[in-house]
Amino acid sequence: MIPSFPEGIRMLRVVGQIIADRAPGFAGLACLVCFLAASTAIRLLARHPHDDGRQNALRLTGAVFAFGAGTWATHFIGLMAFHTGIPFGFDVNLCALSLGLVLATTAIGFAPGAHDRPSIVVLKGLVLTAGIAAMHVTGMRALLLPGRLYYQPADVAASVSLGLVLVTTALWLLRHGPPLLAAAALTLGTLSVDLLGMASVRLALTPGLPVPPGAIPHPVLVATTSGACLAILLLALGASVLDQHQTRRLATEARRFRALADATFEGLVLEHSGRITDANLAMGELTGLAPEALVGRTLAEVLPDLVLCAPRHRQTTETAIPQPDGADRPVEVLWRDNPDSGGHVIAIRDLSRQRAAESLIDRLARLDPLTGLLNREAFEHDVQALLDQPGRRPAGIALLHLTIDRLDMVAELIGPAATEPLLIQVAQRLKGSIRQYDLLGRLGRDEFAVLQTVAAAPVDPTPLAERILGEMGQPFTVGDPPIGINVSIGVAVHPADGTSARDLMRNAAMASALARQDGRNRCRTFDSGLGEQLRERQMLRRDLRVALKQGQFTLHYQPIVDAESMDIAGYEALLRWDHPERGRIPPSDFIPVAEESGLIVPIGSWVLATACAEAASWDRPLTVAVNLSPVQFEQPGIIATITEVLRRTGLPAERLELEVTETTLIEDKHNALEILTALKGLGVKLAMDDFGTGYSSLSYLRTYPFDKIKIDRSFVRDVERDAEAETIVQAIIVMGMSLRLKITAEGVETKQQLAMLRAYGCTFLQGYLLGRPCGAAQIQGRAQSLPRIVGETASSIADALPMLAAAAHPA
Repeated sequence: MIPSFPEGIRMLRVVGQIIADRAPGFAGLACLVCFLAASTAIRLLARHPHDDGRQNALRLTGAVFAFGAGTWATHFIGLMAFHTGIPFGFDVNLCALSLGLVLATTAIGFAPGAHDRPSIVVLKGLVLTAGIAAMHVTGMRALLLPGRLYYQPADVAASVSLGLVLVTTALWLLRHGPPLLAAAALTLGTLSVDLLGMASVRLALTPGLPVPPGAIPHPVLVATTSGACLAILLLALGASVLDQHQTRRLATEARRFRALADATFEGLVLEHSGRITDANLAMGELTGLAPEALVGRTLAEVLPDLVLCAPRHRQTTETAIPQPDGADRPVEVLWRDNPDSGGHVIAIRDLSRQRAAESLIDRLARLDPLTGLLNREAFEHDVQALLDQPGRRPAGIALLHLTIDRLDMVAELIGPAATEPLLIQVAQRLKGSIRQYDLLGRLGRDEFAVLQTVAAAPVDPTPLAERILGEMGQPFTVGDPPIGINVSIGVAVHPADGTSARDLMRNAAMASALARQDGRNRCRTFDSGLGEQLRERQMLRRDLRVALKQGQFTLHYQPIVDAESMDIAGYEALLRWDHPERGRIPPSDFIPVAEESGLIVPIGSWVLATACAEAASWDRPLTVAVNLSPVQFEQPGIIATITEVLRRTGLPAERLELEVTETTLIEDKHNALEILTALKGLGVKLAMDDFGTGYSSLSYLRTYPFDKIKIDRSFVRDVERDAEAETIVQAIIVMGMSLRLKITAEGVETKQQLAMLRAYGCTFLQGYLLGRPCGAAQIQGRAQSLPRIVGETASSIADALPMLAAAAHPA
C-alpha cells in the first residue's frame, strides 16, 4: 500500500516521468549502451583455444568491466535526465557501491568453469541477476531528491524473474549458440531487471524540500556516465580489433598448417564420427580424388578394409585404398586422437614403391641375375619342398649336375664381354632340352642343375643327359668364329644316392667332377665307391690339421671405404693358406672341407682372435669384418668365445663386424635369432653377406637385427652394363635405406661401378679398385696412400657422372 500524503504531494511513476519529461532518445540511448556492453562482453568471453592464460585473463577482465560499467551506465542514463522542476542529486558512496556490486557479481557470473553443466549455468545466472538487481536498488537509493521511493512487490518480482530467465539463457548461449543471440538475451535480461524495475517504483515528491548536502550534482553524473560509455566504446573497439587480429592470426596459422600438410609425402585426414572433415593434397593423390571431394565421405568409402578393425592409437595398420581404375594401392595407416574435435588424425603412407621393391627383391632373390634361372638356394629349396611331400612326390627323381669345363680358360680366350652371352646361351639350350615341369637352376658360375621327375619308377636320366650333351656340343655364336665348350654331367638318383636335396646336389656334383676326369663331354652316375675323390678330400683334411698346427694360415685385409668421404672405414679379414707343397690354395677349395670336417671351428677361432688382436694394434679405430662360418655359428659356446676374444685382445665390441650368410641362418631360425640378438647385445655389428643371392633375404632382414647388408659382387660386376643388375642393385639399396641399414657393395673394380654405386646412395664400397687385400703390416701404408686414391677416384667420378646421368635419363 502506498500511504496517503497531504495535499500538494504528487505520486509519480518513474518510467512515465522518463518518457514524459525528457527526450525519448534517452531511453534508446540506455538500451544502446546496454546492448553495446553486453555484446562487447560476449565477444571477449568467446573461447579462443590458442590463447594462453594471460590472454584469457585479460579477456575476462575486459568483459567484467564492459558489462558491469555498461549496466551501471544504463541505469543512471535512465535517471540522470529525470526532470521534475525540483533540484536533485546523487549520493557518491551509494553510486560507487552500486558500481562495485555489479562488477563483483559480474566477475562471479563470468568466471570460467563447467559451462556445459546446467546447474552451474543456473547458479551463475542467479548471481548475475542478483547483482543487476542489487545495483538497481542501490542506484535508486543513491538518488537524492525531496521525496520518497516506493516499490510495487509484484512488479519487482516479475521483472527480476524475467531477467533471471533471460540472463541464464544468455550464459547458456555463450557456449552453445550464436554470439549475437547471447548478447541480445543478456541485454533484454539486464533491461528487464533495471528499466522494468523502474516501472515498479512509486515516487512521493514534496516540492520545496531541499536536496541533502553532499549530493553529486547532475552534471557530474552526466560526465561520469559519459566516461563509462566512452570506456565501453573503447573496449568494444579494442575487442573488435583484438578479434580481427586473432582471426587473421588463426587464418595465417591455418594457411601455414595447410601448406605444411600439403607439403608432406603422407596423406593426412581429419575424421569425426566416421566421416572425413579435411584432407591434404597427398591424400587426394592416393585416392585419385580432389581433397575437396573427400570431405564428407565416410572412411568406409575411402578405406573399406580399415573399418573392419578398430583404430589402434599410435599403432600402424596396413590396408589398401581402392583406385579409380579398380586397382588397390597398399598403404600404412597411423591413428591419433584429435583432442580439438574429438575425432582422429589419420596419417596414410603410400607403400606402393616399398611393396614393388620387396616384390622385386623376393623375385630376384630366387633367380640368377644373368640367366634368370633359379639360383642355388632357390633350387635346393624347391627340390627339398618336393621331397618333403610323400603323397605328391613323383615316383622317379634324378638330379643332373652340369659343369662347364675350364670356363676360366674359355673366358680368357673369348674375353669377359663374351663370357656372359655364352652362359646365357647355355641356359637357353638347357631350357630347350628339358620338359616344362622339370626344374632348372644355376648353382654357380659354371654350374647348372636339372631335377628330372617321372611318374613311374625307375627314372632313367640317360636320354636327358645325352640330349643335353648333344645340345652343348654344338658351337656357340658369341663371337667370330663360333666357339665350342665341353661339359661334364653328374647324376644322383633318389633315394639311392640321397634322400635330401643337399645330398643329391652334393653327390651329383661329385659325380660331375669325376666325369670331367673321364674326358670331354661325359656323364657319370654317382657311385658310393667314388674313393679317389674321397681320398683327395681326406688328404686335404689332413693337410688342414697340419696347417693349423704349423701356422700356415695368414690373414690379409681388404679396405672397406666410406662411399661419401672416400676414407677407409675398416677392413675385411680374408683367410689365406700357403701350402708348403701345393702353394696357395683358394679358400673355395679348402673351406668346404674344413666345414665338413669341423676343422672350421678352430680355424675360425684363430681367424677371429688374430683379426681382433691385429685390429686392436692399428693406429686408427677402424672396424674389422670377420666372416662367421655356419659351422662356427652352430657351436654352443660361440657367444662365450667371441666375448673372451674381445676381452683378451682389448678390441672394443663396436669395432668388430661379423658377416653371416643365409646358409648360417637357414637350419635353425629360432636359435639363429637368439645368437644374433646376444651378439647385438655385446655391441658387435652384424652384416648379411652375399645379399640378393639367397632365397629369403628379405625375410631375414625383417627378422634378424642386422646393421648392414653386403651386395654380392655378382650384381656389382654387371651393374654398368646390365639393366637388370642395375635394377637389382638400386632395389637393394632402396630396401636397405627403408630398413635403416647400411649397405656395402663388394667387388668394385671399375670407375664406372664406383660412380654409379655412390650415386645410388651406397654406404660403403669394397673391391680391387679401392684396394687389394694386404698383410697386417701394410695397413698403415695403405692408410697413408688413401689421399692419392681419393684424388684419382674423385676425378673418375667427375668424368663418369655425365654418362651416368645420360643412362638414367635417356632422351
